[in-house]
Amino acid sequence: MADRESVELEYAYLLHHRPYRNTSQLIDCLTRDHGLVTLVAQGSRRPKGGQRAILQPFLALQISWVRRGELGRLTHVELRPPASELSGERLLAGFYLNELVLRLVARGDANVSVFSCYSRALADLVTRANTSMVLRLFELRLLQALGYGLNLHHDTETGEPICAERRYHFEPEVGARPEAGSVSGGDSYWGRELISLRDEKLDDDDSLRAAKRLLSRVLSVYLGERPLNTRSVFREILDIGVGL
Repeated sequence: MADRESVELEYAYLLHHRPYRNTSQLIDCLTRDHGLVTLVAQGSRRPKGGQRAILQPFLALQISWVRRGELGRLTHVELRPPASELSGERLLAGFYLNELVLRLVARGDANVSVFSCYSRALADLVTRANTSMVLRLFELRLLQALGYGLNLHHDTETGEPICAERRYHFEPEVGARPEAGSVSGGDSYWGRELISLRDEKLDDDDSLRAAKRLLSRVLSVYLGERPLNTRSVFREILDIGVGL
């Protein structure tokens, strides 16, 4: 018989929920010390159930559960401050964060850095004016937390520091190499654009567009061929030139 796991008051965010049986839900949660976990929230779909209003995305939670095998059972949930209230474009951006975590993070892989990245991005969506900047920085930090950090310091051919006034090709799992010739390709970037991303200073539309193009290419390596639903659904709603 599998060992019984019991966890008390773990910091968590609910990323996704779906109906389960008559009145319950299956919830996917990102937790600080246990990574992604899937739990049964029994009775949480009842109209007068106390958990219904709490088990929502973007709320900072503390949860308890017991588990024997793959699927656990939620035994307690409570709110903790702060509560991230997102609407409009920021709400769509929040769902993008959730989908990216669900697609990239291995279940059961405890990674405090991933939890911190996500928590910080939610706070930034509430407080920072530029939603696109928040998303690009989250993508960059999430890749780093997962061990897929980008080499944005030196070119891969000479080992020299990236030069702001040179153009480079960027290979996702390798890094930047100086562009040969005078014709720029689709994966070509100014050194200053790579430096802006490295230093997390995406202060203008040009640097944001370059960061989106580069990070989208890198993420495609790890996401595979299946597109992100949030990008597909909201492609006609948002200006994703510098957005999702």
